[in-house]
Order: sequence, then structure tokens, then C-alpha cells
Amino acid sequence: MSGSGRLRSAALAILVVALVSIQSWATFRFFTSKFPGGNDFYARWANGCALVWWGESPYSESVTLRTQLGMHGRPARPGEDLASFSYPLYTLFFFWPLCYVRNYPLVQAIWMTLMTYSLLGGIVIAAKVVGWRPSTWLWGVTLIWGILNYPHARAVILGQMATLVFVATSLALLLIKRRQDWAAGAVLAITTIKPQMSFLLVPWVLWWSAWRSRWRVWTGFGLAMGLLAGVSFLLVPTWLSDFLLAIRRYDIVSGTDYHSLTWIIVRHFLGLSPVVKAIGVGAFSILAAWTMWRGRRADWSGFLWSSGLMLILTNFIAPRTATTHYSMLLVPLFAWFSSISREWNRRGTRVIVIVEASLLVSQWALFLATVDGNYETALIYLPFPLLLLAFHLAFRPKRAFCSSR
Repeated sequence: MSGSGRLRSAALAILVVALVSIQSWATFRFFTSKFPGGNDFYARWANGCALVWWGESPYSESVTLRTQLGMHGRPARPGEDLASFSYPLYTLFFFWPLCYVRNYPLVQAIWMTLMTYSLLGGIVIAAKVVGWRPSTWLWGVTLIWGILNYPHARAVILGQMATLVFVATSLALLLIKRRQDWAAGAVLAITTIKPQMSFLLVPWVLWWSAWRSRWRVWTGFGLAMGLLAGVSFLLVPTWLSDFLLAIRRYDIVSGTDYHSLTWIIVRHFLGLSPVVKAIGVGAFSILAAWTMWRGRRADWSGFLWSSGLMLILTNFIAPRTATTHYSMLLVPLFAWFSSISREWNRRGTRVIVIVEASLLVSQWALFLATVDGNYETALIYLPFPLLLLAFHLAFRPKRAFCSSR
């Protein structure tokens, strides 16, 4: 890099730091210091930072109790969020510098700011993955929509780690598209900080990579996972068993009653038996397995369509999902936007604006009309993923399962 190039890079870095600092302070001054919240991130931060502050395991009962006192002012009651560290230990690696800021409202403001820019970055990357090139004004509309849209705004306000998974997912797919396979595998490993969001995508990418003889994806993934898990074992030798125990207790930890979308439909709304729910999950699992098998030799367009389907089906199969996870559905949504932009030109642009406006208004209206105290109700979970699944299956490319060889 030339001297002028280094100077521009340094100036850009200073500008970014200044912008993040100013926005973080404004968010703290006018929002987080006045309206405490962000409990999703508080439980990660307070428990995880116990390892930095006192050398204690984030999974220990004593640490969890301190976090409960910080969150509720008392031990958690039955049905409340137990504020446990129900994440892999290496999740801590992505926010540990914030452990040196002991004022949580300020931490929350910094994290919200970082997640806001991460969300914007993820939106840009997702568009590049699917080859969607909106006009300048549509880009502006889409970025504003991305920040204000219900699932994304909720994820930022709560400090959900789902935003990081969305960025990592989009970046991994973009790196695969650009054949930067080692880096793609390494970034793919980051998506495992929330396994319930990536448990279909990771095996699908590795499966497809193997059939395409792109073994550097495996190398990058294996080395990154080895590093993340290995350092975690050095810090807390029992972290894996502690984490698996936290997963088994997740129904208690979450303080909510909602599981997969299939569970919500079959058990919550229809009142049918667990057997019917199991059949539904099994059917979606068979669809995922069939897609993986049929798409094993697919070219990029087929791989992208199958990846989008995996991201959608994840919410129907996972033991538990959340509306904050829906940012990852921007990949298949933008793929549809890209398709209609190419085929319909200006009419496609109008359709995109209508879709974005409809999603923005309808999801917030549904939330406000049905909210139960501090909790969203089951109905808000369903419309977007159900409609997206229908559109994704209807717009399957004719050559989705064809090889380029």
C-alpha cells in the first residue's frame, strides 16, 4: 500500500472511531441511561465478564445469581429469565473489551451502536451475495428500512448476538461466492456462537463444499473451530459440558414458552399433540435433507437458493427460534428482490418498496396490537417466515440442482 493509501485508511479509521464514539455517547446520554434494558446482552456481558473480572466460570450458579440480582434486583422467579450464560464460551471473545467498562448503560449504548453498524454492514453484504444492485435512492430506503424493521430493531435494542450471526452468515456466503474458501470456512465457524441459527447452514455448506472439492472451506472451518474451542478449554475446561447443560435447561432460561415455528403452529394455535408436531418437524427435516442431497453438485445459483431455504427452514426445525433471528432471512428475501429487479425492471423496484413498507408497518402494527406486557406474542412470529417460505419455493430456479460441470 502506498503512503497516500495508508493515509486514507488511517483517516477512515479515525472517522469510524469518532462516529461510533459520538453515537455511543448520544445513545447513552439520551436512551440507555434513562431507559435501562438490553437484558439479552446483559446476561451475556455480566456472566461472560465474570471470567475476566474474577476468573470465575460464566456458567457457575454463583455468577448467574449475581447476574439475576443485577437484572431483577433479586433472584429470578419461576418463569422469568434466569440470565444464564447459555452460549458457547467463545462468544465472550467477541465482546470481551467491553468487560473493562463497568457502567452497563454505557456498555449497552456502545453495543447497540456496534450492532447498528453491523446490521447495516450485513445488509450491504447480503445484497452483494445475491447480486442485488439497487439504485442509490433505493439503497437509502433499504438501509433505513433495515434499521427500523421490527425484527432487526428488536435485535439491536435487546443487544442480541443474532446480529453478529447474520453478518457472519452473509460474509461467509460472499467469500464462498468469491472463492476465498479458507476465509469463508473461518467466518462460517463464527456462526456457531448461536448454534440454533446455523445448525442447518453449517453442515449444508460443508456438504456442498466436499462435493465441489473445495476443501479449503473445511480447512478454514476446522482451524477456526479448533482455535475457538481450544482457547475456551484452556480458560474453562468444563465449558462444553456446562454449555450443553445450559441448552437442556433452555426452556427455563428463556422465560418464554415458544419453540420452533412448527411448535407454535401445531401446539400453540392448533392445540394438536406432540406427535403431530414431531411429524411436522420431520417433514421439514426431510425437505432440508432432500434439498442437501439434490443440491450437492449445484452451481453457485443453486447453492444460493438451497442456502436460502436452509436459513428459512431453520426456524421451522430448531428447538427454539426468535424474531430477532429473522435478520438472516434477508439473504433469501434479497435474492427474490434481485430476481424481480432483473425481470421486472422499474415495476420490480415498485414491488420492492411496497414489500419493504408492508413488512415495516405490518410487523410493528401486529406487535403493538398483540404485545402482552413485556413479551411479544406467538402471532408475530409467523407471517414473515411463512410468506417467505412460500415465495422461496415458488421462485425456485429451474437449474437449482444442476451442476456447472
